[in-house]
Amino acid sequence: MSRWIAQKKPGQLVSKKHVMLLLKELIDDATFWLDIQLIPQEDKEALLSSVTPIERYWYEYLFPLWINEPDPKKDTWKKELMAGKFQGNDTLLVEKICDAIESLGGNTFHCYIADLSMATDLLTSGITNLPLCVQITSIRDTLSESKQQNWLDTLQHWRIDRGLFVNYNPTVPQIESRIGLEAFRCSDQISKKCYCKIDIDR
Repeated sequence: MSRWIAQKKPGQLVSKKHVMLLLKELIDDATFWLDIQLIPQEDKEALLSSVTPIERYWYEYLFPLWINEPDPKKDTWKKELMAGKFQGNDTLLVEKICDAIESLGGNTFHCYIADLSMATDLLTSGITNLPLCVQITSIRDTLSESKQQNWLDTLQHWRIDRGLFVNYNPTVPQIESRIGLEAFRCSDQISKKCYCKIDIDR
């Protein structure tokens, strides 16, 4: 990532909104992760207890995996980010879904790396605090089969063992609440090493 950024002129980076947001997230995540590595165990536990269970899953498991292993999608999303092809059009929807989950008592987390590299629009956990990676798409079921397979392959690559693929109709009333309710329910009910798909079309 540092080599990628070093090759860009400052003005070129500043003009790319999502590149700048990604870099800020990476700096924040890497700083927190490094802090965890460098402090005594008792202080580490105290620091980790200050975040939600799903954030702890990110910092203790998924983020270190991404840091230490090759990302097969990295070259693709770097080009899309610099070309302005990544618009984050579902950001508001994801935030509303997270609000719905949290109103039910769950925890949520969403970030660029999970979205770009791990086919995960949001991470959530419910009463049991078990992490669940959620992918949402408005593509019709007959057209989303390749996306579903890519989602499954990606989750297995990152050794994510609980995933939910939500295929939704955006015209359904209160769709954010519907998706949030299903994600919250599944976060407690899906067993380990399970990948589920649901349709919300009416």
